Amino acid sequence: MTKSTCGHEYTISLVQLKEERALYQQFCHILTSLLPEVALSFFIRPSLSRKEALKLVYQQHVDQALPLDEMLEKAHQCRGKPALISKSYTCIPLRLDDQVIGLLWIYEALTPANCNLAAHLMHVFFHQLHTLVLARIDPLSQLLNRQTFDEKVLEIASGQGFLQPREEPDLRGWYLALFDIDHFKRVNDSFGHVIGDEVILLTAQHLKDNFRAEDYVFRYGGEEFAVLFQAHSDEEAQSLLDRVRKVISQVAFPQVGNITLSGGYTEVTDVMQVSELVNQADTALYHAKQHGRNRVVFYCTLGLATPQVMTSDIELF
Repeated sequence: MTKSTCGHEYTISLVQLKEERALYQQFCHILTSLLPEVALSFFIRPSLSRKEALKLVYQQHVDQALPLDEMLEKAHQCRGKPALISKSYTCIPLRLDDQVIGLLWIYEALTPANCNLAAHLMHVFFHQLHTLVLARIDPLSQLLNRQTFDEKVLEIASGQGFLQPREEPDLRGWYLALFDIDHFKRVNDSFGHVIGDEVILLTAQHLKDNFRAEDYVFRYGGEEFAVLFQAHSDEEAQSLLDRVRKVISQVAFPQVGNITLSGGYTEVTDVMQVSELVNQADTALYHAKQHGRNRVVFYCTLGLATPQVMTSDIELF
């Protein structure tokens, strides 16, 4: 392990970072610096959500990886201890409550001192990540907030990301959907804003529960939600969104009863600006509102050559 840089300097280099991508890059750089010749794998749940699976973030010098299930079995044996050191490996888990939300697996035995330093730096990384994750959460809905939306769209459209890509024979494309609660103004007028906030919260929970952990669900503003999700085709995207819409329409909300959602969506491509993508999804959403509500419309089916700015006195909310 490199001796020229002390743990304090590495700690400072992590806690001063205010952007998740830079934080991941710095921690991976630290692993390379500390263990330049050592085979290792680093996993984490990027959103820190319990429903999300561990994802491989960084790996070096690994010829044949051990199955993740076997690594996790060893991680669960570390309960009450910061790490597990064996003759052929070192297992350093990250825990949030009783869940393993991160795992550093080193394919050799580290000395106790080196193991403690690696564990310390991984926990510094985690606490800084946790702080940054909380900063992008909307306090009412517990979804990602509006400020995070542009960043994620740009990240996806540019193909950037710190996670290794999913391996599958037919790659999925990204889509942007906008959902809006139908007649939400009537909910506030009839039941008050406290009940209105409860409707937003419960709708957010159902949206999050019905999309995959790897998808991104945002509170876009007011009673409007944005979703960045993956599908193999336009038809699969339509089917997924219709399923979510139908699920929510069957939920009995306290005092309010049933509500419905209208939605519009478009495909995310690397040649489009965020404003253009939002305009397309919003145009499709407007079309859904204008043609009966409680439906999801794909922008490409509208036959519009350029983004349209819709103006009308129709009641959207």
